[in-house]
Amino acid sequence: MKRVVLIMLALAVVLTGCGTTSQPAEKASAGVQTNKPVYVMAGIINANDKANITSKIGAKVAGISVDVGSVVKQGDTLLTLDTNDIQAQVNQAQAQVSMTQANLANAQAGARPEQIAQAQAALDAAQTAYNNAKTNFDRDQQLFQGGALPQAQLDAAQTVLSTAQSVYNSDQQQLDLLKKGSTQDQIDALKAQVQQAQAALDYAKAMLANGTIVAPISGTISAKSINVGELASPGETLLTITNNSSLFVNASLPADLAGSVKVGQVVAVKVSEIPNKDFSGTVSMVNSVVDSQNTSVLVKVQITDPDPALKPGMLAEIGLKK
Repeated sequence: MKRVVLIMLALAVVLTGCGTTSQPAEKASAGVQTNKPVYVMAGIINANDKANITSKIGAKVAGISVDVGSVVKQGDTLLTLDTNDIQAQVNQAQAQVSMTQANLANAQAGARPEQIAQAQAALDAAQTAYNNAKTNFDRDQQLFQGGALPQAQLDAAQTVLSTAQSVYNSDQQQLDLLKKGSTQDQIDALKAQVQQAQAALDYAKAMLANGTIVAPISGTISAKSINVGELASPGETLLTITNNSSLFVNASLPADLAGSVKVGQVVAVKVSEIPNKDFSGTVSMVNSVVDSQNTSVLVKVQITDPDPALKPGMLAEIGLKK
């Protein structure tokens, strides 16, 4: 930016000097014909197509396929992340989908005779266990009241009885459900569980897919800020891709010369790093607002003959052709 300011100051001095040249000097130069452009603007070369590559998930980098200077095409793999944890989530979500689908299918099909028989057998066993627990509790309660049994042992018998009661109630409800069959509300609830499980699976698969990061545009890797083994945080720029085939310059034009530049106008582009070659550009935008700090107007110049030697970040001077 300092280079741009210095060039603009130098251009201002030159233009001021030209405005105060004596009349004889003007006459002396009138006979000399020149087609050299007058350089009145300066700016930094930038790229129209530029992409900062970020990760959507937080994970360690397992592999990097590119480095600074690598040429990539859209869709090429750039980085792979460690997704073992996410793969486990996918497996768990898939199992949940399978289970809810099976529950729904069983509810829609109704209970089989063997299921009812099994439920009845479980209920009979629960009834026997409850009867035994009740008998033991009644006996221990009598012993406790007679002072022959401590409180702790009576409490333990009470716990066994309560557990046996809960198991019996649960088995009774299960048998009743099998005999009655599932209601429509229960089937709808099971369908909702299937949909919820499927949504969780889809989300987990999407997160897994984010473990492979591909190039959104074609171009050259111009920056790299991550290495294998480091943590890629969501939203953090890991790589930058720049397409140098479409370059432009945001140049500052002195406000008093704004009337001499129009959209579509062909201009000359000179780059100090490439002194032996001139480039051509076209004005694509002239800002209608004057920057009050430096009394200049922003002009965007599209470079029309890009060259591999041109790089974003280079300083360019823009000249008006006569």
